Amino acid sequence: MIQMILSMNPIGQLIIGVIVIILLLTIVALFRIKARYLGLIYDMTEHENRNNAVFKNEINNAIVDDFKSAQSLKIQEVNTPAIIDKNINQFLSKTLLAERFAQRSSALMIVLGLVGTFFGLTLSISELVSLLSNTNEAIIGDVNMITGGLLSSINGMSVAFVTSLFGITASILVNLLTIVFGIHETRESYIAVSEEYLDNVLGLKIQDLTHTDENGKTPLENAFEALGEQLTKSLDDVSQQMSYRLTVASSNMKDTAETIEKSLATFDQSIQTFSQNTRDFSEFNHHLKTNIQRMSVAFEDLTEGIKANQK
Repeated sequence: MIQMILSMNPIGQLIIGVIVIILLLTIVALFRIKARYLGLIYDMTEHENRNNAVFKNEINNAIVDDFKSAQSLKIQEVNTPAIIDKNINQFLSKTLLAERFAQRSSALMIVLGLVGTFFGLTLSISELVSLLSNTNEAIIGDVNMITGGLLSSINGMSVAFVTSLFGITASILVNLLTIVFGIHETRESYIAVSEEYLDNVLGLKIQDLTHTDENGKTPLENAFEALGEQLTKSLDDVSQQMSYRLTVASSNMKDTAETIEKSLATFDQSIQTFSQNTRDFSEFNHHLKTNIQRMSVAFEDLTEGIKANQK
């Protein structure tokens, strides 16, 4: 087969090469499309993402934002499929293009195979016509020329059959891969998962938040009122506790001040007593000094009297 391809017409080789390239691109596109849709489905079904209404993929967040905007307008029935289709066409344009290419590649390869077939038949017929026009009665015995013409004609026929064979085989392979991957079914599954989340999860949450009770208040308003009451009660309790503690602290400070005042009075009395004792001690010291001086004078007189008697 490879030798046949290498020996055939260059245009036939080009057609076969294009068919092989389309086949490889289709296989790559099928893998990428499948992975893309599965990633979106996993992101939409992840438990934490569903609870927070925040997703990793931009398209899922855009779908949620559009749905919330529609709900905020008080629309009775939100057209969820239209929101999903709009965002798919906006954010998955390349994926949709690859999907259309994968769907049309089978027919495209068959058409290329038919082009090769018609080209090979045209080439073969042109060789036969040229052979018959150049063969006449004079050279009808020239077997080599006839054989060469027939070989050229057969070469054209090989182009026709080989290109058709490649085109049909590649088309069958692509159809089998399309069935195995189920691209269309995967996209429909993503749409179904998105609709289920918007209608049965997010929609109910929004309705619960916007539903009013008999007083005309929403749960969010009631929650804020309850929070305000709780904060007011907590502030009152804190104020009472602080007032009580400040009163106790003031009473303790008053008792402490009275104790300090009494201690200062006692200390002042002690200072006054010490000062009085010091003054009495000074007087005693003065009298003692005077008496000592008198005694000194008396001793001097006594000494002089004794000395006079001895003479």
